[in-house]
Formats: sequence, structure tokens, C-alpha cells
Amino acid sequence: MVNLRGFVGLFLVSSAFGLVEKDLGGSDWRVENANGSLNIAATVPGQIHLDLLAANAIKEPYYRFNDDFDSWIAMDNWTYSKTFELDENTTKANRVWLLCHGIDTVANISVNGHAIGTTNNQHRKYYFDIKNAVQSGSNKIVVAFESAATYSLRQERNYPYPVYGGVTYFNATRNFIRKCQSDFGWNWGPAFLPVGIWKNISIVSFNEAFISDLVPQITSDGDGGFNVLVTAYLQAAAAGIGGKVFLAVADKNATKDFNDSADGETPVSFAIHLAKGEVDLWWPNEYGNRTLYEMIATYQGNSEKHFVVTTVGFRTLELVQEPLPNGEKGLSFYFKINEVPVFMKGSNWIPADSFTGRVTYESLFNQLYSASVSHQNMIRVWGGGIYQPEDFYDICDRLGIMIWHDFMFSDALYPRDKAFLDTVAEEIRHQVRRLAHHPSLAIWSGNNEDQDRGMYSGPTILLDYSALYDRTVYATLIKEDPTRPYWPSCPSNGVLVNEPDRGLFIQRWGDAGEIAYGDIHRYDFKHVCTDVTKFPRPRFATEYGYESYPSLETLKPISTPEDWDNNSTLMRHRQRFTQGTTLLATRISHFFHLPNNSNSEIRFADFIYLTQVVQALCVQAESEHYRRIRTEENAYTMGALYWQLNDIWQGQSWASIEYGGRWKLLHYFAVHFFAPVLVSPFEMNGRVNVYLANDLIRPLRGNVTIDVWTWTGSVDHTFSLPVSVAAQHAVSVWNVTIDEALNHRLPNEVILALSFTESGDSKPVATNAFYPSPISDVDLVEPNITASNFEVVDKKEIKFTLAASAMAPYVYLHTDIVGFFSDNGFLMVPKIPIQLNFTAFTETIDARLFESKLEIRSIYDTYTDKS
Repeated sequence: MVNLRGFVGLFLVSSAFGLVEKDLGGSDWRVENANGSLNIAATVPGQIHLDLLAANAIKEPYYRFNDDFDSWIAMDNWTYSKTFELDENTTKANRVWLLCHGIDTVANISVNGHAIGTTNNQHRKYYFDIKNAVQSGSNKIVVAFESAATYSLRQERNYPYPVYGGVTYFNATRNFIRKCQSDFGWNWGPAFLPVGIWKNISIVSFNEAFISDLVPQITSDGDGGFNVLVTAYLQAAAAGIGGKVFLAVADKNATKDFNDSADGETPVSFAIHLAKGEVDLWWPNEYGNRTLYEMIATYQGNSEKHFVVTTVGFRTLELVQEPLPNGEKGLSFYFKINEVPVFMKGSNWIPADSFTGRVTYESLFNQLYSASVSHQNMIRVWGGGIYQPEDFYDICDRLGIMIWHDFMFSDALYPRDKAFLDTVAEEIRHQVRRLAHHPSLAIWSGNNEDQDRGMYSGPTILLDYSALYDRTVYATLIKEDPTRPYWPSCPSNGVLVNEPDRGLFIQRWGDAGEIAYGDIHRYDFKHVCTDVTKFPRPRFATEYGYESYPSLETLKPISTPEDWDNNSTLMRHRQRFTQGTTLLATRISHFFHLPNNSNSEIRFADFIYLTQVVQALCVQAESEHYRRIRTEENAYTMGALYWQLNDIWQGQSWASIEYGGRWKLLHYFAVHFFAPVLVSPFEMNGRVNVYLANDLIRPLRGNVTIDVWTWTGSVDHTFSLPVSVAAQHAVSVWNVTIDEALNHRLPNEVILALSFTESGDSKPVATNAFYPSPISDVDLVEPNITASNFEVVDKKEIKFTLAASAMAPYVYLHTDIVGFFSDNGFLMVPKIPIQLNFTAFTETIDARLFESKLEIRSIYDTYTDKS
């Protein structure tokens, strides 16, 4: 029996003459550069930078300025080679194919000196017939890569007219090559342009046929059940190959004869009906269970038998775009899952590392699990990166995280010559088939932010845009998977006419920032980030955010003490956003004093902490705004995906999780502002407003309590507000003048602590705080925060107690262990201890060591010099 991974799921083969796979991966490859001055061991799957690092030919690429020092690697050509053995049964099979799941990117491949094929697209798989090239015994494969930079520039030069390629941090033209676009640099990450055999490569031999793809299309039957159309794509060794194909899913079985094959790919389709109640539904995070079912397809030939196993989930999904009530402009835009409207709360995903070989299942799981813990139910796979590994989608299926998936085009225009469009069509076909079985996959989007490029620049660009996205990307998608919605661009105003049977697909052109239709991206680098009067009222927000630093603990491995300053040469080099260095300090000054500790390390740590507090405040303000207006006229906002969840390296960025997995304060804030029930205060036009937002599918009734605390540590006054809110609704609870809200105190004298408690309960469901004035206007008192009562709950979790002697805003906890606290960045009041937990992702916790390394910081500490 042979374990064959990579086609769909798991292949099992019985029979000595059946399908056989020989995995060519391993650490026994060699790689050399163009002039032969470097010839080192290599690992496949992998990339050249990791091979050079393993051979000590370069140092850690992320260390200090090495991304610049190592730029020569991307400009060289690299050749990978390996000698391998094949037995006679393999070489005498009717078909012997080389299967490449991922070649990055431009390569010529030969076997035993025979040229067998070329690649130019990182995002697709390739089959090459090598039967006439291989021999029994020893064989040699050579994969010769051309520099992606050199190739892209040559393609651009040979094109008959200019095509805008977007911003790049490398001497190359990224839009002329189907490669991860952020490999060329972005405003949050480095430019390395790696090359390599980045996914599995193997030799497949067979005499009859095998199933290369198993693609389910699951739709509602309109009566609570499901119609399931499953297509098994068989690759036949020759015309006229016979046999049977069996399908099993959810206790249903079907059989089809396979006797009309062509020499190549033949689809075999099954139609299965599952009545209401025959399967359990798959639900998004916090809406229900994520039930998954095995789907098994078996090919039975004369002498070959093998089967493919994958998983499916049963759910209905509709992107609802309907006219608004009361004659308001525009259309709704929301997702209905299993007939339930779902407010999508989440973030954006970028490549997890510049080098995919360093991305592990554990790191993916920890970050996606962190998203689910913060109540996220949607993540957007951004169009400037890569289609993610299978593990990513499997984890999303199991955690209930819906996926808004861009195709991999971003911030540029692209050519439309036949060769380019043909490889794009193959890319789309491969990726859609690969991912169609995942219930978490909610929507395909044509690109990231390309629609603006195609609207205003004349007929040539409009034709380019339409040829790529309408007549290639969408046309291929609709043939492969018509069950999921397609969104033309992210952001976009959507489609005026979409009738595939009539061949009509007409977009609603216009300003991609139009709030009345579709989704928007919103960044504001001018105003105070918490000023709600500047916030838009869109139907759906797919990008918004603000920068911060990662913790000093995360920065230390790639820096030296001389780098620990916002204006240092390294930090300015690391800051890929043009205005970023200045904006970080400016935003801090809107709320706090800049740190002044004479110890440079402490001062930088304080600065980092303040950037994280400000980032959290900014994203909190905008996220809560979107949740408050979900049921308001001229808004009906039903989605908030902040930019961004994860990081690609250790540097300043918009991420809420640092490279390596530590949570920034933003992520802790997201646990609160994305919670199913939100009590949300804000100030506008001289008045304090409080809303209660309810994402639950049941109504709520209870009390909102507002305690007016003085900065000296006593409750000056309490307001109690009875409130009821309908299921999946938001209501205004309080709207009073600032003077009334503060009980006639000055803004810098008090804090408003808010909570909502449901009727019949004693513990608040939701809490929040409102600061009437910048804390820079407050005379803070040293809070003397202490930690005690450390107790290991299990090997990876510890609990402890915090206490403070004075009011302490934005208390920040940090440890060198990678994991997360039960809360962070919170307000402490005197004489009210807080019990907290810390959960490690991998390490076993020692209570005494944890206590000795626990760092506690509050705003007061950034204003004092204790060095």
C-alpha cells in the first residue's frame, strides 16, 4: 500500500501493478549558482535562502540589514539536481509522470539530459510526461531556475506597451510573473525573491487511471436538505481505459462505470441527495458545531484500485445584496449562513513567512486558534501573497473561520497576452479544484485593490482588466465552482448583471470607496484615530487598521541594542510604510506623553508599549463603530475585517499577532470588541453615547451600569440603564451631554467604567471603559501593581492575581513564553484584585520561573524614570 499525498487528500493503493508514487523530496539534493562558485546540499521542498542558511553560506536573512545584503541571491540563477533510483515496474508502466505541486517560479526541468518541461507560475501544479526520459536504475533530475527579477524585467521589456506594476522594493516588475507579489516587498515586509521547489515533487507511474481531483459542489435543495454534485477527475493512461468509480459520503453510496475515457483527463460526476436531517450542519465560529464528513472516491480498474479521501461540510451560504428599506441608496451586503445573517468579524492574512519552509502546522494553528479565541469568524486571504497550504484551510474548517479568498493579484495592472492568460486559467482551475471541498471557503474575490487601477485610465487598461478578471479568472471559476459567490475585486461596488447562462457579467464601475455598495478599504493617516465623525458607514469593511511595533522580546533576535530606538537606522529600514516612523510618534502624542526614561532599552520598550496601546485604541474605535451601525439607516454594516492578523517578519506593521505568535494588545482588545455582546461608548458632538450590540440569535434584556470613577480611586456616581435589544441588533442606550455623563466633573478627573449584565445574572456579559480626556492631561499616581498567588493549573497554564493601589490604565503583561493571557491592556482600580490566567502554546510552565520573568507595565511607568 502506498501513501500518495498531494492530489486531494490521501491515496491508498493495493496491487503490485497499481498506481505508484516515488517522492523525490528530501535533503539529498544539490544546488549551485550560475558560475558554480557555490555548490551545496539542498532540501526539497524548500527555497534557496534556507539552503544557503543551512550550509552557513549566509546568516539569518531576517537579522538586521541582511535582507539588503542578501539581494544578490535573487539576481543569480540557481540549479537544483538529484540522482534517484527507479525500478523496472515503474519505468515500464503505461504512464510515468513528474508531478510538481509547486515550483517557484521560472524553471527548465530535465531528466537524464532530456528537456521535459518548463514552469513560470508558482501558484499551479504541473504534470510532465517523463516515460521516454527515465530508465531502470539510476536517474538524474535537474531543475534550473532563472532569476525571477531577470525574467520579470525581460517580460516587461518585450511587452508592446507599459503596464503599471505597483510599488516594489526590488529592481523587478512583479506583475509580469505569476509569483507571490509580496516577495518583491510590501509596506510591512521584506523583498527576498526566493526560488526553489517549494512544494512536493514526485514521480507517478500507472497503467490505467487515477483520480487527480475530487470536487464537490454542495447546494441547498430548498427544503432543508442538500444536492451534492461530485466530480472525480480521472487521469487515464490511454483512450478506452475502463473501470468503475465508487463514491461514499454521509452514508450515501453511488457507482459509475468508467469506460469512455480519453487519453488524459476525464470527469466522472455523481449526483447525491441528502434530505433534511441526514447530515448535521457546519456552522461558523460561535454559531454551532463544525461537523465534517469524509468523502471517499474509489477507482477500480482491471488491475488497479485506489481511493481518495477528503472532508466536506454541509452548509448553505448566500451573499445577500438587496435594495435597502425606505428608498435608501445602495444595496445590502451580508452573508447568510444556514439562513442566519452573520456579522463577519475578523482580519486579513498575509504570508506567514518570506520562506514557506519555515511555516509549520503548529504556527498556523496557533495563529488561527488565536483568531477564533478573539471571536473571529472570517479571515481574508489577501491577494498579494500565496494560496495557503492545505493545513490552513483544514484548520479554518475545524475552527469555523470563514474565508474571504482573493485570487493572487494585488495593487497592479497585469498583461493580457495569451501565454499569461493561459497560465492564469490553469492556476485558477487548480486552486478552485484543490479548495472546493472546504466549507470554510466562503467567497472568491478577483484581486486586491486592482479595480481602481482599471477604471480611470482609458480603454486599453479597461480591456486588459476585463480580459484578465472577467474573461479568464471569473470565466474559469464559474465553470469549476458556481456554488460560491464571486466578488470582482476587494474592494468593489459589485456587479450590475451576472447571468452566466447568457454570458453576461457587467460590473458596477465607480469609486471603489463608495459606501453604498459592496465593501471598502479605509485608512486615515490624517485625523485622530478615535474621532468617530471621520468614520464611514459602509456595508462591509474588508480593510482598516493602524501600525505598531512588536514586543522587544520579538525584536531582540534580529537586532542589537544600538537599534532600539524608533529613529535608529535599523528601525527606519524595518519601517516599510513611508510615513510610519513619524506617524507612530504622532499618534502616541494624541493620547499620551512620549516616554522619557534615560535608559534607552526601557525607553524603547515603553515606546513599543505605547504604539501597541494606540493601535489597539484605534482599531477598537473603528471596529466598535461598525458593530454599532449594523442595523442603522444608511449603514447596515455587516462585516469588519481589520488589517491584519499575522506578520511576515519582526518589524513595525498592522498585525495583531507578532511574528512568532505573541499577541499584541490589539489582539486582546479584539477579544472584547468582537465578543458576541458589546457595550460601546463614544463621544460625538459634545455628547456621550452608549450602544449595546448583540450578535446572538436571541434577544437580550438586562442593565447597562456606568460607574463614574475618579482618578483618585473612588466611585463618584453610578448610572443604571435598563435595556433590551433584539437578536442580531444594535441599539442606542444612552445619549447625554458630556457634563451629564461626567456628573459635572472635569474630563481629566474621571473614567467611565461600563458593563452590561443580563437579567437574572450577577456577572457582566460585556465591559468597556471610556476616557473623557487624553491621559496625557491626567496626573497619574504610581499604582504599585503586584502579582501574587501563582498556581499552575496544568502543564501549560498558570493562574495568578494582580492588585493595584491606584488607578492604572492599560495595564500590560508580558512574558518571554509564547502564549496568551486571559486579558491584557485593561484598567485596574485600587483594592479590586483581578485573577488572570496565562496559557502557553508549547512550553511547560514553571511557576517560580514565570513569576520571576513576568513584566508588568502601565501608562504611569512610561512617564517616570526608574532607571
